Amino acid sequence: MMNSAAVTVRQYVHQDRAACLAIFDGNTPDYFSPDERREFAAFLDAGSVDYLVLETTTGDVIGCGGYYVEPTGGIAGLAWGMVDRTWHKRGIGRQLLEARLALLRGSPDASLVRVNTSQHSRAFFERCGFRAVRVAPNGFAPGIDRVEMEFALR
Repeated sequence: MMNSAAVTVRQYVHQDRAACLAIFDGNTPDYFSPDERREFAAFLDAGSVDYLVLETTTGDVIGCGGYYVEPTGGIAGLAWGMVDRTWHKRGIGRQLLEARLALLRGSPDASLVRVNTSQHSRAFFERCGFRAVRVAPNGFAPGIDRVEMEFALR
C-alpha cells in the first residue's frame, strides 16, 4: 500500500479529463448519481474554478477536487472532490482537502468554506472540522442526501 507522501498535488490539465471521469464513474452510484456525470464533464470543460488532481509517482490520477472564492462576502467553496474508490480510507481524501484548504487560507478574501456533500461523506468532513448546517433528503438524487457543510478558516 502506497502512503499519501508518495502522492503529489498539481493543477488539473485537460489531459486529466478521462481520469477524473473514471474516478467519478468508480464512485457512482454510491457517492454520485449517474445523472450528475454530464454536469461534472461540463464543469471540467468549463475550467471555471481552480481544480487540482492527486497523482501517484507512476503518473496515475487518483483524486481530484476544486475550490473557489466568491467575489464578495468572504465565502469560499469546494467543488467536485473525489478519490478513486480503490484509494478510499488511505488518507488521500484528507490530503486533497488539506491542499485545497491551504490554498484558501492563502486568500485574504476567504473566511468561511462551504461544501455540499452527501450523507456518505458527511462524517469525513466532520472529522476534518466541518459542521453540517442543512440536510436535504434526496437532495442530489434518490438515496443521496444533500448535506450543506461549513468550515471557518479564520
